[in-house]
Amino acid sequence: MESQKNITIYDIAQATNLSIATISRIINKKGRYSAETESRVIKAMEELGYTPSASAQSLASNQTHTIGLVLPFWSIQQPNDDFTIQFLSGATIAANHLKYDLLLDNRSFVPSASTSQIIKRRRVDGFIFASVGNSYQHFMAELIAADFPTIYTGVQLPFDRNGNNVYGGHEIYKQDFLEICYQKGYHNTALFTSYMQAQELQMVEISRQIVEDFRLKKGLTQEQCRFIMYDYYNPKSFQYALEELLTQKNPVEAIYLDQFPTCSQAYSIIKAMGLRIPEDVAVVATSHYSRGGEEFSPKLTTTYVHSYEMGYRAVELLVNKIEKKGLEIEHDVPYSFLYRESFSPSKKTQNQ
Repeated sequence: MESQKNITIYDIAQATNLSIATISRIINKKGRYSAETESRVIKAMEELGYTPSASAQSLASNQTHTIGLVLPFWSIQQPNDDFTIQFLSGATIAANHLKYDLLLDNRSFVPSASTSQIIKRRRVDGFIFASVGNSYQHFMAELIAADFPTIYTGVQLPFDRNGNNVYGGHEIYKQDFLEICYQKGYHNTALFTSYMQAQELQMVEISRQIVEDFRLKKGLTQEQCRFIMYDYYNPKSFQYALEELLTQKNPVEAIYLDQFPTCSQAYSIIKAMGLRIPEDVAVVATSHYSRGGEEFSPKLTTTYVHSYEMGYRAVELLVNKIEKKGLEIEHDVPYSFLYRESFSPSKKTQNQ
């Protein structure tokens, strides 16, 4: 049986009666050529079944068409984390659409080699950091200073003057929860924040500052607006904290949970104490799915963080930098506050 001939750039040149140099410019999108000539080449490639060599294109363009995606530092211990799954899904779809590959890592991109060596080796055309751990920031600062395409999630960092971030409203939605509670007459609120390892303490401190700033702004006491930190991997840590708040002389009336898996435990604790949701205590939590919370009874009110869109947007922004397209792409991905049964419209109305 005769083997099928491998179609090469020379066959395309012969079929179109064009030079090898012209074909190469069109394939690699470099140099000058007319739209009519490009159409002739593309048509010949399709008819002959020619697929450009990825390695050859990379050499010609000095690009790998590969994006280094550094997964959240907590993904090592929590691989099924909702944020990671949704962010990665969005990034994968965007990369496929823009014809880039993703190279995933959760630790090894934090280099022992110098930043200059990392850039020189050119394993990837740019980096996306799905979270900002303390150990990443020095590396990120050097990449950005070297003008190496870099995108990260979260609030814009002090060393980043050009806004290389995708922001999903991490601080804003917690501020908004406290404001909504205040406006609706919830007098004693608590914002629960988990920590998983030392790298995350910076994020914990941001949440603590949100509560302290709001308390000062409204003239509230610590009892009226609390910040509660608990160990995510120790269920007793959360249980003791919540039970203490619910058994005080002036018990907490509304709580915010930053970890969706903790909600089941919160519901169980509240019901085991003979209390009702939302009549005795309202519950709100972060979710990375639009329907997250509908499985609870009563249905859980959530701040829906659009993590899928954040992943998609991060790839768009990075490719825009890599290819120097100069497109205006929005960096902010607004969250949605989804009212359900666990958070009453008005505390005052509820008690009448």
